[in-house]
Amino acid sequence: MTERDLPEVVSQASNGAPGSPPEVVAEDQTEYCFGHPDTPTRLHCTRCDKAICGRCAVSASVGQHCVWCVAEAKKSAPKVRSTMQAGSPAVFAIIGINVAMYLLETFFPVVLQRFSEQPAAIANGEYWRLFTAMFLHAPLGARFGIFHILFNMYILRIYGPNVEEAFGKARFVGMYLIAGLGGGTLSYLLSNCAVSGVGASGAIFGVVGILLVYLYRRRTSSFVAAYQRSLMTFVGINLLFGFLVPGIDNYAHIGGLVAGMALGAGLDAGPAGNVSRGREVMTILGVLGIIGAVIIFRTATMPIGCIAFLQ
Repeated sequence: MTERDLPEVVSQASNGAPGSPPEVVAEDQTEYCFGHPDTPTRLHCTRCDKAICGRCAVSASVGQHCVWCVAEAKKSAPKVRSTMQAGSPAVFAIIGINVAMYLLETFFPVVLQRFSEQPAAIANGEYWRLFTAMFLHAPLGARFGIFHILFNMYILRIYGPNVEEAFGKARFVGMYLIAGLGGGTLSYLLSNCAVSGVGASGAIFGVVGILLVYLYRRRTSSFVAAYQRSLMTFVGINLLFGFLVPGIDNYAHIGGLVAGMALGAGLDAGPAGNVSRGREVMTILGVLGIIGAVIIFRTATMPIGCIAFLQ
């Protein structure tokens, strides 16, 4: 396709496009359409500023885009769509571990007692709970019951493959675990010491945070922009639900989301760049360092009454 060949994009006249008036040139100037050199025009593409006629204009939320910009934006959309159908061994492995742990805790309730997140127990030296709690879920007889694990695994299946495809299996697993640890740490910092927490939600919110950053840096595609908006809606609705409904650990959600966004910002250089090994290491160490500092602070300032709660 030569530069002036018209892509196969349905064009629309953009007079009175919603959100912004058409961009025009001064009356004493004469410009001709980039795609139809014999056609005078006053319209400009609001993305690349090419002079375009009505046949080459596609209405946009702000002004109008030329058919070349629309075609270029569509090229990146299949890359995002394809990740939804790609093989995702790490995602399925994590789902399998969660299901196995759910069966284990169902038949052996002591698993929940020993490995759930209990702030008082963590402050007493059982730090492994910050890690193991992300693989446990509400038991059958508890509030939400089996829907807790079903919803979490469904969301991981929806969004996880995109992140695994973008960053690779090893990085995906590492970021998932660090985000889950970040969620558990914020919950440890802010939750009541008598609360016992379980769930993969912090890690899953971390996956969503990573994906938000990844999509933001590729938002020139209309498909990617729409996908990003749907993710933001998902985050907003779930955080609101967590604040309104008791029994939901929103601290873990927020901690995982923030940790995930920090990891995404450090480990993704955008569509045109490559992340150096040094930047990867510094990002991971930085996030882990903050998590470690928060754990130390919370442990050092844990009220004596909380430790006595274990007795």
